[in-house]
Amino acid sequence: MIVLLLVPLLTTYLASIAYNIAANYYKVAKLGLPIIIAPISPDNPLWIAIQTAFGRILRHFPFAASSFARHCRLGWEFHDRYQTHLRLGDAWILVTPVRNWLYVANAEAITDIFSRGRDFSRPVWMLEVLIVSGPNISTSEGPDWQRQRKLTSGPFNETKSHLVWNEALSQATDMATHWRSPSSTGRSTAKDTRTLALDVLAYVAFQKSYPFDSATPKTAESFSYRDSLAIILENAIIAMVLPESGLSFPLAPGSWKRIGAAIRSFRGYMAKQVEDERQLMDSGSPGTGNLVSNLVHASGEVAGMNPLTDAEIFGNIFVFNFAGHDTTAISLAFAMLLLVANPEVQDWIQEEIRYYANTEDLSTLEYNKVFPKLKRCLAVLMETLRLYNPLPGVPKYRGKSPTTLTVNNKTYSIPADVLVVPALQAQHTHPRHWGSDSLDWRPQRWITSHASQDLASEVLFQPPKGTFFAWSEGLRNCPGKKLAQVEFVAVMVGVFGGNVAEPVCGPGESMKDARRRVLEVVKDSNVELLLQMRDPGSVEVRLKKRETRS
Repeated sequence: MIVLLLVPLLTTYLASIAYNIAANYYKVAKLGLPIIIAPISPDNPLWIAIQTAFGRILRHFPFAASSFARHCRLGWEFHDRYQTHLRLGDAWILVTPVRNWLYVANAEAITDIFSRGRDFSRPVWMLEVLIVSGPNISTSEGPDWQRQRKLTSGPFNETKSHLVWNEALSQATDMATHWRSPSSTGRSTAKDTRTLALDVLAYVAFQKSYPFDSATPKTAESFSYRDSLAIILENAIIAMVLPESGLSFPLAPGSWKRIGAAIRSFRGYMAKQVEDERQLMDSGSPGTGNLVSNLVHASGEVAGMNPLTDAEIFGNIFVFNFAGHDTTAISLAFAMLLLVANPEVQDWIQEEIRYYANTEDLSTLEYNKVFPKLKRCLAVLMETLRLYNPLPGVPKYRGKSPTTLTVNNKTYSIPADVLVVPALQAQHTHPRHWGSDSLDWRPQRWITSHASQDLASEVLFQPPKGTFFAWSEGLRNCPGKKLAQVEFVAVMVGVFGGNVAEPVCGPGESMKDARRRVLEVVKDSNVELLLQMRDPGSVEVRLKKRETRS
């Protein structure tokens, strides 16, 4: 009986998929662009949940490398890089049962897309999982987004850069001390960079200082703000997908209940800080100047626009924490292991650090005097984001009416309800822009020198528009771009200014083989919510003092 019932249901389901694909194909067939058909949309929530296990099954079949396996998986672009665009051209369409996806790898067209915010808006439904604590800037659109962007811009101004520099430098110095300690036979860089990024965030956003490597307590009663946030960020997918009631359900696993307790604890800390800031504001005080302070001030009387509600304050606190922590921590984890695998790049940035910051006491280095000069350190970040950007892409959405887009001097009429995707991975790796070694991690490509060939003459390379957009572009670019750059460079100074990092060799393994293994761990990466290494903990890193050279 069950089989007899399931067969017609399955037949109906497959028929509906076929019908929707045919309808979507008809909408774009007349454009004359190359088309690939996918039976599942890459952003299908159920498919995202099971695709890893399903992918393992597909590997055993000859068609595993077909379009089904290649273009359905969330984050397929990281593995494909520029290959599909090299084969099909600068623009092609992925037809799915839900909607059509137009992928564009053309610098002029991408620049046009980013400049036309009204024609190509953010697909807000893709970001609804970020409504953990309330509506926020990432989940708003149109006039509401403009209002929130203006009201929440305070935490990202230049006055915060020196705070980021000082705390990141201090945390990185402490992390290096831990890595050099005799009791540390080897450290997991991914775990430690998450800790460092969390500590910097806690200080800059909330003026709460924590010593590096402080442990997270096991009981909810002893959760601090930092502990609560750490648990939420480490379990972001569960926290975003499951309702809070499900995390406190009596029969829920203990790990879920712990996440639920962390969410409640974090909300309590937010509410307390908001109340404290409001009392300061009522007394005529300017407040603490941290993230909560800026948002509370934005919830007061604001000329010409509605102030932030409490729900929006809580929502933006969460999304700024999530966006500011995970992307930074992941980028640091990738860069650390890439540097471990490439000791010549460590020598290269250490030469710059010693040239501009020749002191044993790194705490005396001032942001405004040192940061602008450390172009090689910044080049390491740019090259890491070029090849290993945490964001799988920056899709845009063509809404309820058609529009036009010009690609290679040919104008196309883009139908309504199409996702238009500036192909980040393709543009960041295409040999057209980056040369024959475009897939090699080589930070030196970002530095150009004048005739004198000395450090003072070096200039950071500025890619042509539309070829590199690690922080997105246009009005909806990442507001924390500068702070992320400052934090990264400070960590480079704190860790590599006077140290050398190397992998801990396995039994019978040479240093050359160990470094090759590190690169394989880096390349073994997949997109879950963001791009991450599958098993970074399998690499242990040892730090030792760098010998002073005359």
